[in-house]
Amino acid sequence: MNLSLYLDDDTLIHGLDGRTKIICLLGLFALTLIFSDPLYLLVLSTGVLGLVLWTRSFINVKKIWILLVLLLVYNVVLWPFFIDGTTPLLTLGGVIIMREGVLHGLGMGLRLNAMLISGIVLLSTTSIEEFAKSLHRLGVPHSLGFSLSLAFRWVPNLLGSIGAVIQAQRSRGLDLQSGNLIGKIRQYPPLVVPLIGHTLRQTNLLAMALESKGYGPGRTRQPLFVSKIHMRDYFALASVFLVVGVSIWMRLNGYGIM
Repeated sequence: MNLSLYLDDDTLIHGLDGRTKIICLLGLFALTLIFSDPLYLLVLSTGVLGLVLWTRSFINVKKIWILLVLLLVYNVVLWPFFIDGTTPLLTLGGVIIMREGVLHGLGMGLRLNAMLISGIVLLSTTSIEEFAKSLHRLGVPHSLGFSLSLAFRWVPNLLGSIGAVIQAQRSRGLDLQSGNLIGKIRQYPPLVVPLIGHTLRQTNLLAMALESKGYGPGRTRQPLFVSKIHMRDYFALASVFLVVGVSIWMRLNGYGIM
């Protein structure tokens, strides 16, 4: 089961240097934090979805669509109970829901979704090796960059292990479909023990593989090839800096604030 998020394609964003893509991602994160008005965040989210179509990474976004929906719904539902306002919208169980609270929750949901989708676009257009190498060339310590790359690599492996364990237990007669919701939940604890064993075994194999390759702190490393910044990278960085600068100016002048 291949759960890697990287999609080997020939789009313009795929061809950008890894450092450029990481900096552009940070710029998109900054844009989501600058504005709080849901209308502005909706425009930004639409632009991020445009990046998804441009990079042809919709297949990866589709994998987490339920998470995106839940993030939006939870924020819209929960934030009105913590945000005061002056415009009553409706009364729910004796609690007055304010319009400002709903709009704030909608904005937070759109912000989190835009950040999550932006990260998916980065992982869809950047291989794990390129990501770790780019972090190191941006000044991030090699050990930290390697740890982050392992995390990105380990999560898909863990998801694949979960699927393998479930299929193995089903072949042994474990029924995960029958019964009500509580009954189904009770069927999953037996999966934890084999999953922990499988994870520990994979961790031990990874440690032995790193040791056999001489990996360790303080060792000199020579990259296989060194990527270079091209004109398209400068154009992308200039565009992001320009948009972020204009957005900061708009925020200082009262635009995009609820």
